[in-house]
Amino acid sequence: MVTVVVPLNPHNTMKGRQRNMKMHYLMRLRLYRFLLGCYYYRLAPQKNAALRHGALCFRIMRQFKTEALLEQNWLTELTTALQGEELCPCVYVYDDGGVGDARHLATVRVSSHVAIPEAPPISAAAIQDGTGMDPANVPYFARQILVNAAKRPVEDIHPTDESYREWFGLSE
Repeated sequence: MVTVVVPLNPHNTMKGRQRNMKMHYLMRLRLYRFLLGCYYYRLAPQKNAALRHGALCFRIMRQFKTEALLEQNWLTELTTALQGEELCPCVYVYDDGGVGDARHLATVRVSSHVAIPEAPPISAAAIQDGTGMDPANVPYFARQILVNAAKRPVEDIHPTDESYREWFGLSE
């Protein structure tokens, strides 16, 4: 399995919440467009600095050689979408065998203005304990809702406290 980890921004600022919602829209849209048979979930906050706010993750079956990772269209399209508004510092990619520690494969820079934290160690157990971020299938005719949300500029996204807490599993 390959796990793509996109670090979340701080939850306590409106700018951080806007960026996190935009990342959620982009990743959920990518889920429907490009990654059949993948899992999309939220990783709980970790003790390391890079993932202290948690992360959004894709977990997919690896069907390519690890050397060809950076040539995968789905990864290029995801990072290009995130780079458009510099939504996070980077994207970490891990090879997750299901037990023990996941092996870090690559770090892809997203933001040109922020220092890239070192790839944190992640256990397969933490990856498997993630919370599903795709609670309901979106029928094909309703995909335009995701397209419109993903195209919206970050500044135009204003999540309510209640909906944000619900998506990102935050307590009051």
